[in-house]
Amino acid sequence: MHHLRLGFALLVCLALHATAWAEGKILLGQSVELSGQATGKENREGALLYFDWINKQGGVNGKNIELISYDDQRDPVKTKENTLKLVNDDHVIALFGYRSTPTIETVLPLLEKYRIPLIAPFSGALSLHQPLQPYVFNLRASYRDEAAKMVDSLADLHISKIAILHQDDSFGKDGLNGFVSKLGERKLQAAVIAKYDRKDMKLDAAVAQIAATTPQAILMACTPSACADFIKQMQKTGQKPRFLMLSNVNSDEFFKSLGDDGRGIGVMQVMPYPRDFGIPVVRELQKVLKSIKNPPPLSYAVLEGFVAAKLMTEALRRAGNRPDTQKLTQALENMRQVDLGGVQVSYSAKDHDGSHFVELTIIGKNGAILR
Repeated sequence: MHHLRLGFALLVCLALHATAWAEGKILLGQSVELSGQATGKENREGALLYFDWINKQGGVNGKNIELISYDDQRDPVKTKENTLKLVNDDHVIALFGYRSTPTIETVLPLLEKYRIPLIAPFSGALSLHQPLQPYVFNLRASYRDEAAKMVDSLADLHISKIAILHQDDSFGKDGLNGFVSKLGERKLQAAVIAKYDRKDMKLDAAVAQIAATTPQAILMACTPSACADFIKQMQKTGQKPRFLMLSNVNSDEFFKSLGDDGRGIGVMQVMPYPRDFGIPVVRELQKVLKSIKNPPPLSYAVLEGFVAAKLMTEALRRAGNRPDTQKLTQALENMRQVDLGGVQVSYSAKDHDGSHFVELTIIGKNGAILR
């Protein structure tokens, strides 16, 4: 009886997907923070730029792409509710561009239950890379890749008095473990490890704990608002260590929010410089931005969303005229060394990492990025 119910549900799902196709649409689903920090919003804006551009050119195999997005406020409970709505009510063919490690981790069981792929999550959590998640297709490098680059940059400068600040959740602990592991490889040890609670975002204790050690540099795994607050509080102590952050903070809003306090701060990037017009996908983005009114900023987050949408579109194109979740998954796993315009991605049945590109950038005057 259980198998009959599952079979009937699958038939209903296929029929509804067919209805969407008859209406000339390919439905994608996203649960992301839209009412709070800017990173998720900028990422989504970049994706919509590409999808709209493709739709104006006739879509994919004659079908328009529609991205249905729901705000989850980075609340895992809401993320799960949104995902169930996207799968069961909206009948999307794939999930796309989710953000925040705890919220993504909460839907991993749903991906397996419904056998639906999640493409280009905006998180570098190790849990999305190891062990292999069969329905997660990463675009960006992992936080472990970023952490290794951060530690190497300090070790190469013979900076040894290093502190760590991390958010006390799965995202922050992932960053912490990456920092500690790479420090050990370079025969280094953190002078102090401080944390803060994601729920109240109070940083006073962490600031006092780290300031007491007068570190030369601080490795940070924190949300954009917490990172900005911590930097400003630390600088009020009169100390000016090197601040290095993971790529999750990337947004035009974040860089501008720091003002003069941001100069000299290091931020990891998993996308090429969005003003390097020698890169084909950057030129594409610039062309689209010039063609619309009130464009979003030319930021790393917007570029990542744009590239993610390009990846999604290429996978749909390879999935054929009438794709389903299974055909889409197979199409992704057969993408080897695909050039998305200066961003190389590669997948197989045993490797869903996508890209390992990371570089360290420095914030200059007025939030400008220096490389």
